[in-house]
Amino acid sequence: MSDARLAEELGHMTLLRTLPPAALARLAEGARRVSPADGAPLFTQGDPPDAVYAVLEGRGRVRVGVPDSAAKRLMVEVFRTGDIFGEIGVLDGSPRSADALVQGDVKLARIPAAAFLEVAESEPALGLALARVLSARLRRTFGLLQDATFAPLEVRLARQVVYLLKTDSVKTDRGVRLAARFRQGDLADLLGATTRSIISILNAWRASNLVSYDTEKAFLFVLDEAGLAAVAAGPRDGA
Repeated sequence: MSDARLAEELGHMTLLRTLPPAALARLAEGARRVSPADGAPLFTQGDPPDAVYAVLEGRGRVRVGVPDSAAKRLMVEVFRTGDIFGEIGVLDGSPRSADALVQGDVKLARIPAAAFLEVAESEPALGLALARVLSARLRRTFGLLQDATFAPLEVRLARQVVYLLKTDSVKTDRGVRLAARFRQGDLADLLGATTRSIISILNAWRASNLVSYDTEKAFLFVLDEAGLAAVAAGPRDGA
């Protein structure tokens, strides 16, 4: 039996909001709600692509990234309420390309691959929405690759923080805070860098009153958005 409330919640997802009620009901019929524990893995690189996940609610996040043989990590993306992830493997049938790890309190819908593909094949609106989402992610990935090749680490970190400010931040009396908690090691994982190098950059930014960092709660506050944007712009050609 279809879960009418879940179908309604799925309709609030950015990727699914253009679907008709009947299509949402078909997705909800095969889906189940999951509330994983903080730190729980949803899937790991190489796993079979058996489901797509929707973040229904919660103050937590789901972090997607890849490890290397030296136990370092590269955090590819951070997903929050309203996002859907895990669709790449489901669409091409290949093993998972990254790990997905829960951070904090989140409630998810697990949509089986077969149900998602059935709706994708029968609803042109979902195909177009997928194309737009994947295009945006590809464009961002290309930008990250370009930065990793040409930009200094400080510029790359500034660009990641500016991106997170635009997508997931909270205004406070201390400045604009990244909504998610980011330990210094997490910030390093965003760039595939060492924690020590990130600490050095943050110390320099704090000395320049660009940011403040709550080491106990792992919250990063941006005190000077224009100044950080100037760092993110990087050195101009010929400068």
